[in-house]
Amino acid sequence: MNPPSLFQSARAGLWHLRTNGLPGLVEWQRRQESLTEVRTALWHFRQGGPSELLLWQMRRTKVTPAVEPPKPKALELANRVDFEPYEPREVGPRRPDITAAVILDDFTADAFSHEWNIIRLRRDDWVSQMKGQKIDVLFVESAWHGNGDQWARLIGKQRSYSPELRDLVVWCRASGIPTVFWNKEDPPHYADFVGSAGLFDLVLTTDSNKIPKYREDLGHDAVAVMPFAAQTEIHSPARNGVERDVRGVAFGGMYFAHKFPQRRDQMKLLLGGAIDAEKKTGDRLEIFSRYLGEIEKYQFPGELGEHVVGSLSYDRMLRAYRAYEVFLNVNTVTNSPTMCARRLFEITACGTSVVTTPSAAVREYFAEDEILMASSRKQAENHLRSLVQSPELRDRMVHRAQRKIWDRHTYAHRAEAILEQLVPDKHRPLTTPRVSVLVPTVRPQQLEHIAQMVGQQKGVEIQLILLTHGFDPSTDDMALMRDVAGVEVVQHTVAADRSLGYMLNEGAAIADGSVLSKMDDDDYYGPQYLKDLLRAKFHSRADVVGKAAHYMHLANRDIILRRQPDQEHRFVDGIIGPTITADRQVFLDHPFGDRTRGEDSTFLKDVRAAGGVIYSADRFNFCQLRGRQKHTWKVHDEAFLATGRVEGFGDPIAHVTV
Repeated sequence: MNPPSLFQSARAGLWHLRTNGLPGLVEWQRRQESLTEVRTALWHFRQGGPSELLLWQMRRTKVTPAVEPPKPKALELANRVDFEPYEPREVGPRRPDITAAVILDDFTADAFSHEWNIIRLRRDDWVSQMKGQKIDVLFVESAWHGNGDQWARLIGKQRSYSPELRDLVVWCRASGIPTVFWNKEDPPHYADFVGSAGLFDLVLTTDSNKIPKYREDLGHDAVAVMPFAAQTEIHSPARNGVERDVRGVAFGGMYFAHKFPQRRDQMKLLLGGAIDAEKKTGDRLEIFSRYLGEIEKYQFPGELGEHVVGSLSYDRMLRAYRAYEVFLNVNTVTNSPTMCARRLFEITACGTSVVTTPSAAVREYFAEDEILMASSRKQAENHLRSLVQSPELRDRMVHRAQRKIWDRHTYAHRAEAILEQLVPDKHRPLTTPRVSVLVPTVRPQQLEHIAQMVGQQKGVEIQLILLTHGFDPSTDDMALMRDVAGVEVVQHTVAADRSLGYMLNEGAAIADGSVLSKMDDDDYYGPQYLKDLLRAKFHSRADVVGKAAHYMHLANRDIILRRQPDQEHRFVDGIIGPTITADRQVFLDHPFGDRTRGEDSTFLKDVRAAGGVIYSADRFNFCQLRGRQKHTWKVHDEAFLATGRVEGFGDPIAHVTV
């Protein structure tokens, strides 16, 4: 006789509850499962009654009900919205020298698979998976369905742990493999996972407020905070094959009619504000419900329900993140300085604006000019109206917020933080490389401008390689340059009959920065220009980065142009010469042609021919200045106007600088 299914067990539990009350349920559960499971079941019953208990059983086990569930409402939606799955690039892990044995839910496994080689342990034969392997770390998280349900219900045990998990950790300790546990469910599920956490060498939590409690309960200090982050290979602003800003405002998540009243109030003000804004802007709110068509108490009610357009799997949601002008976020946890929804990092990294309800953590990570926070329905309406009507505002806010992510909040940072604490000899800090800036010039009068542009760069150690074409600067000129630039200046004179390509190769040979960046002597480079390109190099993992989309100022008409706007945040065939940036070795492996025109194009063509990848970053913090001096180009302003978009008039500096 076959044993009852888990769904049948859940129904049996409800029968005992209705027939004999809580004592009857407890007695039955004692015969079926451990006391810790009883406590969890009772908690869910008290929170939401029999239907909540049933949903908890189904969610933890991913069973298929023996009886047919209600027909999903998604099939009845006339206005259903769907997206194709987002497919990340197929690239290897950033640290292929690190191998981690893991028990993770899908989101975290996908994120860390781009950082390390990971071995997803199977419950029944993990020993054979690990024997003979050089395992650097065992990484386990607070997983409900770890490794595709291989470890379902074996990680979360109310203030206890499963024998299966204990045996794994003991084996790793005997084998000299350090272990780390990450409770990403703190603070609400602290009790569910603290028992398992106590088995591990290092415990990480999403809520810094819980650190003292962990130390008290576990009796050691090896506890630290590890917030959520973005994975640059999954949550990327790259627009290749992705339609952007084609829809208005979206929200994805769950509705709870029976619990979490604070979250429900947040949704009312935020989604209500979106509906109010929709009436004035025409940008429709579209809601993706996580439990569409299932138990009634999880369905969006009334006016909100009218805006439900479907339900999306995570790979489809990744494409949705990029398709909307604005995404909305609510926070179940509001008083933690470190715990907030992971989608804040993910959506922002994808390049979409976010409006969120209040949370202490949001302002710890992002400033007011990066992510907007709404404390009332009217404020939510105003925020959304301003964003959907102003692409320039959206782009600038997202750009500032992304800087925070690339600098501090990627899974590369999280992976290195784990290594630093567990295996410090294998830790590889994420540092900003030293940059050698190559600036060729035939004009002595431009020396001060060059020094000013290089000197105002922030957050980067710079070596200026000044390549003077047919002239030797005076001692006073060089002293002034060093004083204005405030960086190391290496001056190298090249004969007047030598080509520009020859000059650049000479500069690459004498430079000592690990990254080289080519600049022109008469363009504008904002203070964050170089650091932003290094950020783009980091998140794109491209061989060459620079700008195809860019600004240009036509001084004769005082016009600010935006050129090649569709080439922003894309893997491309080419970028403009004055922004070419790459590892020094790339410049040495692909020398410029011995020519004065077209040397940039041939360099980029050679990189592509060798299998290299070129990425066009954002349009900000750079402007080609046409008309101040006689330029080597022979293109008239009319040609630029015909191929660009007029964005303004007057001084371009304030407009292009972010």
